[in-house]
Amino acid sequence: MTRSLTADALVDATTEELATYLRSGAINPRVLTRSLDYEGLDIDDWDRIKRIHFCLSEDVHNFISKLPERVRRIKTENQREHVDTQGEVRGSINWSGTLRTWSDSGYADKSRFVCDTPYTEYDIAENRVLKRLLWQVHRTVTTDLRGVEYDWRRQYWTDDQIDHFDRLYKQNVHLNRIAPGQQISVTDQDLTAARRSRLDLYTEAYELLDRYQRLQSNRFDPDITKLLTETLIIPASTPTLFELFCIFRILRYLNDETPGVRLHPIAGESTALAQLETDDRRIDIFHDQNGAIDFHETLDPDVVPAHPTFKRYQDALVDYTNALRGLTGSDQDPVLYRGRPDIVIEIYDTSSPDDDLVAVLLGEVKYSSAAQTFRQGLEELATYRRFAYHDDYLIDNPDLPVTSLLITNGYSTAGTADELIHLNGSELLTDDVDLFRSFAADSFPDSPTIKP
Repeated sequence: MTRSLTADALVDATTEELATYLRSGAINPRVLTRSLDYEGLDIDDWDRIKRIHFCLSEDVHNFISKLPERVRRIKTENQREHVDTQGEVRGSINWSGTLRTWSDSGYADKSRFVCDTPYTEYDIAENRVLKRLLWQVHRTVTTDLRGVEYDWRRQYWTDDQIDHFDRLYKQNVHLNRIAPGQQISVTDQDLTAARRSRLDLYTEAYELLDRYQRLQSNRFDPDITKLLTETLIIPASTPTLFELFCIFRILRYLNDETPGVRLHPIAGESTALAQLETDDRRIDIFHDQNGAIDFHETLDPDVVPAHPTFKRYQDALVDYTNALRGLTGSDQDPVLYRGRPDIVIEIYDTSSPDDDLVAVLLGEVKYSSAAQTFRQGLEELATYRRFAYHDDYLIDNPDLPVTSLLITNGYSTAGTADELIHLNGSELLTDDVDLFRSFAADSFPDSPTIKP
């Protein structure tokens, strides 16, 4: 019986892969954020995603839980300031300053004094580190998490915990005497002072703020990737997680098994999820994006199909377009076909003047073991193959290999097909998939022998 992957197994496998690619800087975080589709969070901002992960970590939660007791013993410094007074003395009299004041006024008013008045200074290095950290946590918890009405949020932050922290941050007399967190610019000297403090409040604040800064600067050290994987919010759609698992495993195979290939950090506005390069090849990997390939076909009204059934289908599309225009004002051409595969992999010859497309993989992913879903995916894949267009229909170019792959979760097939390939998702857990060896061989015909 063909093995299927459970949701828990997918989480383990996907987070392991995600950590690897985040650490290497090879994943496009902007595209990844859209792909993850976090439950209850309308987010397309990678920095915001990282703030949320940070605030869901156990260390941050424990730090905030101990804050009410600790903040009562917040560190201060005793200072003195020169204060001009009239008819009163506050603190000790600064006689040199007072005599200068009398002299400047011609000794006309000896009721004026310059006093050294003591005061308590809260704006010290350790407190700046603390307040900046608390501001980052507070704005994320109250703005990004409070309105999320899902069980996963309450497992990390209950409504009462958010409200209690909100009141403490806004109303605590000691915290209010420190500058607002958004106005604080923490220096290296501030961080050093907090790190060397004898109080756990400040050493832990330093550790957390340092971790936050490394996270935001995409320094995926082991503790940072551990944080991300331990607080991974499961995507609302398990099929989406399955799609990412499949892409990560394909990416790993191409990276490990293709001679000379290396992961390449993505810059600019590319919609590719990942990119690999050799000296003369570039591999662009897309999730739920067309990439440079078009899967859209409009209807030519001047072409009348010879077969009466196809003519009826054309008439139906025209009727639909006319009705839509009349009812909604939407003006569009009749669309014969529109689609988008779950996975598109494009390989380009970068040694050519125009970066010629030399190989394509189209993938459809179904998180199901049902026969009906398998047939649906197979039909969709066959259609993608026929309509894929890049300067011309890909299917009409005999020199351009087009690999068409359907991945299901637990559906078993006994035979083979020439044009459409089926894999079960669990097969991707192995290190030996003939399909990708063949795909690499077609894509890199002049490279040394692909690893066996």
